[in-house]
Amino acid sequence: MAFPASTRALRPVLLSALVGPGAGQLAQRRYGPALVLIATTLVLLGVLVARVARETLLRMPTDPDALLDPVLPFALAGEIQRANAGFFTWMTAALVVLWIAGILDAWRAQR
Repeated sequence: MAFPASTRALRPVLLSALVGPGAGQLAQRRYGPALVLIATTLVLLGVLVARVARETLLRMPTDPDALLDPVLPFALAGEIQRANAGFFTWMTAALVVLWIAGILDAWRAQR
């Protein structure tokens, strides 16, 4: 099924907006910008996951019975968020800027 030209023009923008940074650039066959956006996103997410894992391991209780507490994951999440609020704010800002940059880049390349 063929899509109208206006729909095809929006496809990369929608891919960047809904799938993630770099997806629209891949659809446009612009592999350089796609690689930069995808790699940067994966690095930022890797740093985020590593930080959360490290903080979780530092705060895990040593008592085996405490691990059965159903509230423990929520308590740990709250502690980690409060202790690293600045880090999470900057990571969120960086990921949002990257996401918006991917959308705008895909849109500008379609023009």
